Amino acid sequence: MGVSGRVAVVTGAASGQGRATALRLAGEGALVGALDVDLAGLDSLVDEISVVGGRCLGLRVDVADAGAVGSVFDQIESELGRVYVLAAAAAIYPQGTLSHLRDPRETARVFDVNLMGVIHCASAATSQMIAEGGGGRIILWSSIGAGAVIAGHAAYCASKAAIEGLGRALAAELGPYGITVNTIAPGAIDTPMIADLPPDSEYFEVLPVGRVGTPDEVAHLVSYLCSDASGFMTGAVLALDGGLGGVNGAVKPDV
Repeated sequence: MGVSGRVAVVTGAASGQGRATALRLAGEGALVGALDVDLAGLDSLVDEISVVGGRCLGLRVDVADAGAVGSVFDQIESELGRVYVLAAAAAIYPQGTLSHLRDPRETARVFDVNLMGVIHCASAATSQMIAEGGGGRIILWSSIGAGAVIAGHAAYCASKAAIEGLGRALAAELGPYGITVNTIAPGAIDTPMIADLPPDSEYFEVLPVGRVGTPDEVAHLVSYLCSDASGFMTGAVLALDGGLGGVNGAVKPDV
């Protein structure tokens, strides 16, 4: 059955990996609840899915706001049905140096979005999954930064390391309910997040495959993790990094 006819919530859906994931799941017949703070991007996504006969409900929400997250998940259940998939792609990636850690508000914002936002969404999604039965699929987004050294992005790297721990814990807790939880750890993916890296950055030079990844390649992996074929996989952290993690555990990009 996969996702056909089921409800899939995708956060960070207005652009990048989240958008590619929403389009992929919609193409496979999912009813998509698309969440983001970018209303224009959401409107564009909804139009693109509608043109090919899919259904997408675009809702503007800051995932760091627990109350707002609860409300949009209630709306999704009311308009689309019980959530079966949560693909939690929303994250922020502050540019700059370690000096940003000296601003507690900025540091807190990274954790509010990248970690607490995932917790808020997972809580709302699993409430529906458990109450109504039938299992579910949760896919979290970590990063190569959870295990590699990316100078100048300590808060981001720490938030993604926390996501990996969260994914393993949720997998243990939710397994008895038929809910799998897996985490993907992308490397350099062609999205706005890496747009400021210069073309000659050593980050790209050490990639064994010789290129950056695409959002569509991430979406293909998410699709598998949402499928019935992935039912025995849970608690995993899956690198999608062009081989970078296997050959070079520490990277210092020119940012």
